[in-house]
Amino acid sequence: MAGRKVFDFIKITGKLPKAVRADFGGLRSKYESSNASIAALPSALDLLTGVSIPQELAILLWLKILKLSNAAVTIPRPEDTESAAIGAAEASFKTEMAEYLTGAEARIAQFEATLAALHAEKPMEDMTVSEYLADKPE
Repeated sequence: MAGRKVFDFIKITGKLPKAVRADFGGLRSKYESSNASIAALPSALDLLTGVSIPQELAILLWLKILKLSNAAVTIPRPEDTESAAIGAAEASFKTEMAEYLTGAEARIAQFEATLAALHAEKPMEDMTVSEYLADKPE
């Protein structure tokens, strides 16, 4: 009984004057009867809704009727006509992008070759006019 106070009524009665011992005995009996009635209660009380049983039954019946009527309702869904077109557009876009990437890789290779040729040329400071004209006749 952790957390509960336990009274030693014999010690308390011994310290009281004789004139109030009878009143204290009555207090002790009230305390013990209250303690016994509290101990007899269940540890968890049932929830009280405050609604009478006929009203609760009416509510349950109403809920059952509502569930049955809602189960009978069907919502028509529109037919899907766009998914196939979207899928086809996605497939064609993927093929176009694959072709574009292939062409881009070819263009990148061409630009890298041009850049390598430019790096391989002799610097302008070291070149003579006749060498330049021989290299670039246009």
